[in-house]
Amino acid sequence: MKKIPVGSILLFSASLMWLILAIFGIGNWSTRVYIFLFILFVAVGLINWRMTDNANKD
Repeated sequence: MKKIPVGSILLFSASLMWLILAIFGIGNWSTRVYIFLFILFVAVGLINWRMTDNANKD
């Protein structure tokens, strides 16, 4: 796997934000929602990274 694309970096940083919100309990939603969003953003970031890596394969 090559360099991480910018879109995946943004998704990973957003997922860390959801994890921080889940840990500290900030916001109106439950912890389960924040954990679900964390897992979702990590999964989409990994898929984006792999698809970009496959598209740029020479």
